Amino acid sequence: MIYLQQTKIKVNLRGIPQTSLLTLYGRAKTSKEQSSMFNDAKAVELVERMDYDFSTEETIADYLLFASAARAMQFDDRIKAYIAEHPCASVVNLGAGFETEFYRVDNGTIHWYDLDLPEVIEVRKQLLPETDRAMCISKSFLDPSWCQEINTENGVFVIACGLLRYFEEAKVRQLFLLLADNFPGCEIVFDIESKSSGDADGGGYGAGWSDSEPEKRDVMLAERIESLKNAWKIIPQNLKDKMLSALSTPTKPHGTEWNDIEAWWNQLGAREKSMAMREFGISLGIASRWALDDAKEMTKWDNRITVIDQFLFFKNIPRSPSLSMSVIQFMDYTDEKGRMKIVHVKV
Repeated sequence: MIYLQQTKIKVNLRGIPQTSLLTLYGRAKTSKEQSSMFNDAKAVELVERMDYDFSTEETIADYLLFASAARAMQFDDRIKAYIAEHPCASVVNLGAGFETEFYRVDNGTIHWYDLDLPEVIEVRKQLLPETDRAMCISKSFLDPSWCQEINTENGVFVIACGLLRYFEEAKVRQLFLLLADNFPGCEIVFDIESKSSGDADGGGYGAGWSDSEPEKRDVMLAERIESLKNAWKIIPQNLKDKMLSALSTPTKPHGTEWNDIEAWWNQLGAREKSMAMREFGISLGIASRWALDDAKEMTKWDNRITVIDQFLFFKNIPRSPSLSMSVIQFMDYTDEKGRMKIVHVKV
């Protein structure tokens, strides 16, 4: 039997849309290494079919890559619970990127809508062709016209996976009022960092470190720096220049080679290191812009918003012995400090 090799699809994304490749890679990597815990066969397939250099993603700290899979597990559970009661519901995936929930939760009767910017949807359609129950919408989630494309007859469930943190609170509030106006009674699940997370570690996606717990701080920081070191070898010079020019620390590296960066880094205090990490994130367009300590704060936006649940990011995710120590510490420390959470609301 002869198998024809599929043509690889060229992917060329920048800025926030490019982060969808990182989360895709994280789910694929976890699926290969922890298949008994999480299995996203479609993510593995997409990584193999993309004409894209994942070398930068390969340098990312394991605990950040695992977080993508853990979040997917939490979202899958919430979707499955909703469609168990609403088997013909419409599920809307905001900022879909290359998320593959549909292939993990499909019950054979739901209608699924993947919404993202045109440049992302163009690639997504090539990799994951639309069907009569899995459709794409090529628009911003803040464009009200997308709401007219959703079948509302059997309930609407919305997910925003790793999306809202990139937008100012005013934009997030605009989204929730849009949902309340167009889909009264719909439910939405999203993930968010706490305000203390951004204050403590420069918005480091919940990694967290503080002077009061230096041992935990140093373990997480060491892995993050190793990740940056590996990435620094392959990122282009113009991006290095952009990252370094964003720094407002009292001193700056004397050059752009890693030895220069390392010598400079070792001279910084804990707060300066946090500042530098945050400014690197801002320069790359991936820093957190909205954070939330308690989802009940959102009920002040509009009396139609009701909090169904909010819980720690890694709640009920097994601390498997097969996971690395840094991943387990990341899970425990993040939940212990309430750095990240999953929020489920009704509007």
